[in-house]
Amino acid sequence: MTVYLYKIGTNTPVLTIKNVQSCTADSVTALGEDGGLRTYAPLAEDCELSSKADCSETLRADWRAVHPSDKTRIEELEALVAALLFGGEGE
Repeated sequence: MTVYLYKIGTNTPVLTIKNVQSCTADSVTALGEDGGLRTYAPLAEDCELSSKADCSETLRADWRAVHPSDKTRIEELEALVAALLFGGEGE
């Protein structure tokens, strides 16, 4: 697979990464021309990944939605517990 790294708000890739083996919100691992694995990390916060050359996808944001950070999961759990204990907001 080929992925395109682009600055958020643009539709022109700043980097094309070929032979991608895996990607997360923070890194891309690709097979190099020498057959070895090459890791691109950390990825800049103002950049996004797309598997389409027109940069119309948001692979990093999609990955984060499916794999929330521990901090996000704890915040969501705290909000749920507060809603259960105190009856939610606005009451």
